[in-house]
Parts: sequence; C-alpha cells; structure tokens
Amino acid sequence: MNHLISIIIPVLNRQNEIEECIRSVFDQSYQNWELLIIDNGSTDRTLEICQSLADEDSRIRLLSAPRGVSLARNAGIDAAQGKYLFFLDSDDVIHPSLLE
Repeated sequence: MNHLISIIIPVLNRQNEIEECIRSVFDQSYQNWELLIIDNGSTDRTLEICQSLADEDSRIRLLSAPRGVSLARNAGIDAAQGKYLFFLDSDDVIHPSLLE
C-alpha cells in the first residue's frame, strides 16, 4: 500500500517557523506525499521561504486563499489529489515516521 497523502499547511506570517515545519515533511520515512501550502496573505517573508523550498521539491504546491484558516484548509482539500489528507499547522514539526 503506497497511497498518496496530501499534507495541507495553511500559513500566515510564519517566516520564523515555516522552514522547520516543511523540512519535517521532507524528512518523512513515507515519501509518497504532496504538500499543499496555502498562503493566507502573508506580509513577511513566509511566501518567499515557501517558494524557495518548493523549488527544491516538485511535490510542493503553493496556493493562496482568502484570510482564515478554515478557508485555507478548504482550498487545500479542493486541490488535494491524495487518497488521505493530513492537516499540519505551520508552527508544528512532525516526527519522521508520522505518515507511516
């Protein structure tokens, strides 16, 4: 079983936390994932950091949504291609075997 997992991260002004969060997804032992980063109108360097990391891995897609974490999550659900969804907060770091 190697189903695609869609990981959805809403972000808003998280320049100090977002790279560590995304790198924890890179470090997963289960590698069949896509990462949907939904920007809610960040005014700091968040989007720039996300774009730089997306340039490293084609499994990352950057989207935008109107302000509000629920709207961002819904935009991620609509864009997700995976069999399973995983919601990750932009200030969290996940254990390397979490997706397994």
